[in-house]
Amino acid sequence: MPREHWSHQLDYFVSLLGLSVGSGTFIKFPFYCMRNGGGAFLIPFLFFTMIGAIPCVFLEMTIGQYSQSGPINVWNLCPSFKGLGVGAVICVWFFHSYYNVIFSWFMYYLFYSFSEILPWDNCNNTWNTPTCISNKDLRSFTNVTIPSYNASATGITANITGVTAAEEFWRNKVLEMSDGLDNLGGVRWHLVGCLVITHVILFLWIFNGIKVSGKLAYVTVALPYILITVFLIRGCLLPGSADGIYYYIYPKFERLTEPKIWIQACSYALHSMAIASGCITSMSGHNKMKNNCFSHAVWLCLADSLSSILTGFAFFTIVGHVAYMRGVNVDAFESSGYNLAFIVYPEMLASLPFPQSWSVLTFVTLMMLGIDSMVPGIEAITAALEDVFTQLFKKRLFFTCAVLLSTFLFALLYVSQGGIYVVTLVDWFAYFPSSAVIAVLECMVVGWFYGTERLQENIRMMWGKKMPRVMVIGLKFVCPPLLLVTFCYSLYSYRPPKYGDYIYPAWATGVGWMISLASILPIPIIWLWTVINRNETSLKEKIKRSMEPNEYWSGATGTEGVLHPMAGHELTSF
Repeated sequence: MPREHWSHQLDYFVSLLGLSVGSGTFIKFPFYCMRNGGGAFLIPFLFFTMIGAIPCVFLEMTIGQYSQSGPINVWNLCPSFKGLGVGAVICVWFFHSYYNVIFSWFMYYLFYSFSEILPWDNCNNTWNTPTCISNKDLRSFTNVTIPSYNASATGITANITGVTAAEEFWRNKVLEMSDGLDNLGGVRWHLVGCLVITHVILFLWIFNGIKVSGKLAYVTVALPYILITVFLIRGCLLPGSADGIYYYIYPKFERLTEPKIWIQACSYALHSMAIASGCITSMSGHNKMKNNCFSHAVWLCLADSLSSILTGFAFFTIVGHVAYMRGVNVDAFESSGYNLAFIVYPEMLASLPFPQSWSVLTFVTLMMLGIDSMVPGIEAITAALEDVFTQLFKKRLFFTCAVLLSTFLFALLYVSQGGIYVVTLVDWFAYFPSSAVIAVLECMVVGWFYGTERLQENIRMMWGKKMPRVMVIGLKFVCPPLLLVTFCYSLYSYRPPKYGDYIYPAWATGVGWMISLASILPIPIIWLWTVINRNETSLKEKIKRSMEPNEYWSGATGTEGVLHPMAGHELTSF
């Protein structure tokens, strides 16, 4: 079934930029900088973007564009490894099953941002406890940390013990948290309502195809850049902002001797580009064949890196100001994940002049970035279903509804009173360690089994130029060992999941590993099934033939003819 093409190549680039930037840039990148020596983290981050992210993005763009298919059929180039596509789709499905809930939380905070008095700024609400400490009290005292349920390091106040108003709003109002996984409690209906609205938005965004979603991406990508620039300009005018910027850009070079910083920088550089998720290959499958993937890969990775750095400046100007007001150091605000987004940010915003305006701008920005992350993932899953079930269902509408319905039903677990524990568990294992395994095998399959000479031929047939020598070296000799080291270190530094002070029971950790294996097991299973079902007599011949491109591996019809299949070539390498 022929795939629709982007109306303009800029639609494609902007959509991918939205995917790569995402809300993670607002939430994870500042945390990594705080944890890893400020400006020192930027050095390995930019280094791994150049030598790791660009070759991997280029690879996925090229094979996606040449195949003109989704994340499963793209592996017709080496049929026994179609499990890579299946695994990537399972990974991205788990991710979107809970990311839709995070988007719903942003929506819920946006609703309360229009309140006359922000509910996370004071302790005069029905959900507050006697130990609640308002933002006014936080600003009245300095240099003593509040013992917090989540150890979020957000409270910096006097000789009193309690929980900040922002944390109580998050725990007692938004989530109404239970005491653990053994007690999921009831469904939070206000969050179910937000979840319904989220899926309706996604449906309206996607069901008309990329020619509509590609145009909408201009708004959802441009608006966050405008708002982040506003944050930066306003933040620079506030007292204390210079301290925040200094903390951000001043490199603590001694931290570069720690292997953990290099591994985390590599992991973030690759993860921010959605490597091994099937999203880039799927979206590139909508390209016209003459598109130059190399220039797009370079510019996309550079734009993503510069976006992260710009966001860091905006974040640390605000943090510097709030730290100045409370009389504490900038690193007192070190936090990550949900604590940073739903406790630290609201606390900081409540400390700014006109806090309602800043809160609205912040959560609108996070929602726009969230949409940009969700749409390509849903597109990748839908494309994968079309790859497999094209003969059964011809209409794209069916697949879109099926994907959104499945994520909605599964997400009902996440909006229960114990849902935050489920979200944390799935988030802990959804990409670990499967994304690293898939990324390593992608580079090895294309670089060595399929061969860079074949890839060169594909590139000449598409946009008429040779692949740069540096890309050949990167794909074959740099990316595989780099990804393998990242994978091994992830296993070495593994620790069981936990949320705040809550330690997950052993059975929950077992469920988490089952989630990881769900995206890894298809790789050996499909490999064995493909090899066994070959017609050749010897095992060696079966393995060899199963790794050769099949008759469906070819480009789309051009203006003058057809790009012929590559199935007749022998296995070659650089």
